[in-house]
Amino acid sequence: MIVYTKPVVDFTGRFDFAERWFLSGGTYTFVKLMGLAISILSFMWLTGGLQAFLQATLGPMIPGV
Repeated sequence: MIVYTKPVVDFTGRFDFAERWFLSGGTYTFVKLMGLAISILSFMWLTGGLQAFLQATLGPMIPGV
């Protein structure tokens, strides 16, 4: 999503909320940030860091986990 932002935006269209938040070119910025977030979360999941993070943050709220 980071490298192929233009084809992704051409496929999905522009997001009005992103254009309001990030001003001009907001959809492109939003798609790049989403791609970065997906990459980071995927790497954390691969290495087991996501599970540890979720257990430490959400674990106390979910009994029996």
